[in-house]
Amino acid sequence: KQFLRFTLVGFQSTFINYLFYIFIYNLFSNLLLASLVGYISGIFNSFIFGKKWVFRSLEATQKITIIKFVIVYLVGCLIMTLIINLLSKWGFEYRLAWLFGITYSIFNNFLGSKYFVFKNKL
Repeated sequence: KQFLRFTLVGFQSTFINYLFYIFIYNLFSNLLLASLVGYISGIFNSFIFGKKWVFRSLEATQKITIIKFVIVYLVGCLIMTLIINLLSKWGFEYRLAWLFGITYSIFNNFLGSKYFVFKNKL
């Protein structure tokens, strides 16, 4: 049940990321700014809904919780990128390489959030 909720929040966060990305890009024509604002908006959504709805954490949000969350997602992003690059260099088709990378990232982010960031025993 938690993983299903996590997945739904992930789709929602990706959609929000995309909406902000398109909006900022159309407003400023700056790809880097659009990517950054989109990513941050998606991460913010993931944190809020992950804490409240997915993992039902009742603890007050502290800076350390936010830092742990960012670390988990940063590790997921970096290793996902590494997986995609390595598999592409080894001859994997780019969509298949992305699928392996995103699969790692999803499980990294779920398990990291569950056992490191929010530590619920549900």
